[in-house]
Amino acid sequence: MGLFYRVVNLTFEIINILILIRIVISWLAPYSRNDFTNFVYSVTEPILKPFRTLIPMGNTRIDLSPLLAYFALKIVRYIIFYLL
Repeated sequence: MGLFYRVVNLTFEIINILILIRIVISWLAPYSRNDFTNFVYSVTEPILKPFRTLIPMGNTRIDLSPLLAYFALKIVRYIIFYLL
């Protein structure tokens, strides 16, 4: 059980870090594309896309999907560990 807990916890932490990296990339170099940014976008886009459909950006330039995804991942992580 301890190994499973650590693997699940590490997975959630890595996803949260990748979302944070994506936010920083979008601020500092929004149009840069390389292998690293492509990897970050390919991992985080499936997580962020459902939140963009819930709250579309419209005319604003603020994307709230990373914030929503972060909190949703925290809730899912809590539920998984509560059920274990």
